[in-house]
Amino acid sequence: MTTTNPNAAQKTRTFTRLSQAEKEVINARVYVGIRYRNSDRTARVQGLRVANWVFKNYFRPVGDLRFWAQQEGVQE
Repeated sequence: MTTTNPNAAQKTRTFTRLSQAEKEVINARVYVGIRYRNSDRTARVQGLRVANWVFKNYFRPVGDLRFWAQQEGVQE
């Protein structure tokens, strides 16, 4: 993944994993004084848990009848 910002000192940043970019954002926020490191780490873990739950419970292939049957059972 490559990002470009013409206003930054280092115009182009390249990452081989999204987690590298996440760590850099956490460091930047700590250095600027916006957050504490633990707050960002905790938020990152919470975000991953929410994303995993959403993928498990809602992102299904089109026509997956098992998912819709489960949802109908919950609503009744």
